[in-house]
Amino acid sequence: MALGRMMGALPRATLFAASLALSSCATIEREPFNETQQAEARIPGVPQARFWADAPDAARLMAPAFAGARGERSMLALSGGSDNGAYGAGLLTGWTKSGTRPEFAIVTGVSTGALIAPFAFLGSDQDPTLEKLFTTISAKDIFKNRFPLAIPIAPSVASTKPLARMIGEIMTDALIDRIGREHARGRRLFVGTANLDAQRMVIWNMGAIAASSAPGRYALFRQVLLASSAIPAFFTPVMIKSEVGGRTISEMHVDGGTTAQILTLPDDAIVADRVPNAARPLHIYMIVNNKLNGEFHLVKPRTVPIASQAISLNLRRSTASTVNLSYLYAKDHGVDFNLSFIDRSYPSADHNLFDTAFMRSLFAYGLKLGETGTFWAKTPPAQDE
Repeated sequence: MALGRMMGALPRATLFAASLALSSCATIEREPFNETQQAEARIPGVPQARFWADAPDAARLMAPAFAGARGERSMLALSGGSDNGAYGAGLLTGWTKSGTRPEFAIVTGVSTGALIAPFAFLGSDQDPTLEKLFTTISAKDIFKNRFPLAIPIAPSVASTKPLARMIGEIMTDALIDRIGREHARGRRLFVGTANLDAQRMVIWNMGAIAASSAPGRYALFRQVLLASSAIPAFFTPVMIKSEVGGRTISEMHVDGGTTAQILTLPDDAIVADRVPNAARPLHIYMIVNNKLNGEFHLVKPRTVPIASQAISLNLRRSTASTVNLSYLYAKDHGVDFNLSFIDRSYPSADHNLFDTAFMRSLFAYGLKLGETGTFWAKTPPAQDE
């Protein structure tokens, strides 16, 4: 029976009672706070847990204390891209098989890249987890659509309880402790979220959280990963508690891709105003879980396809701008620049979000490129390449 006919058959009193019940379970309650309080708020027990991406000292706060055996430093930046994250997961797995994957001094992740980042940071022994994550799950493992009546009063169209449960299962306490030990070695893991109240990007120092003795460090670590993947309006925002002036406030965090699709470093975070010499090279590896070069797609003259294509175009151009700036920075400072993205030649096909068959195919594509070593571009693509 159609939803409209079902609704018409229900007594008004029943509908009113159902609406009250839905309201109580779907809405988010919190006490108001002001801009000053937000600016001064801190995560209890973890003073270095996070900072604003546009803070004057962001470069210093992101600088690693780690260098490889030959003094090399390698940075890996993983972009957003939803189910396209299967490309980055496959690429990393193939890169391991090629025998050329380094130990990264810094790993950053946004959105789906944030889910990949901890496993890429820990190393190749986590490749099986990445493969499982992007080749066996489906939409039901990520989100659950809300009952239509609840959507107008709910914080999102869908609930991400399934994703939260999955993060809890794969991101174990033991893995978080390992990340803490790597942080103590000087390596750094960062994840970006968007603070909707402040309208600013937040960079979370995941290693500092993992290495802390705060009682809630495990829960906070998983909360940040969930928040970085929470597409606004579609997925439920994540409420992260902080403290200011002896008072607890509840901050609203969503997908880091809302502010930036990929997180790179300010100048002095990598080179400290010094041009590296040949004996101590610096490497930047950027994995974009999307297509960067132009791709023709005939848009249906309907509201949803038009809006979808416009948003996709905006995100693609924003990502391309960040990639181009990173390339110019690397070129100017003598840093080894490496870029990988889904080529426009990879066939596009309409599919449901987090379709298992689609992700398996994309994972296999990334895996093959990684194994053959043909996945790094030294310059960003031109629009018509």
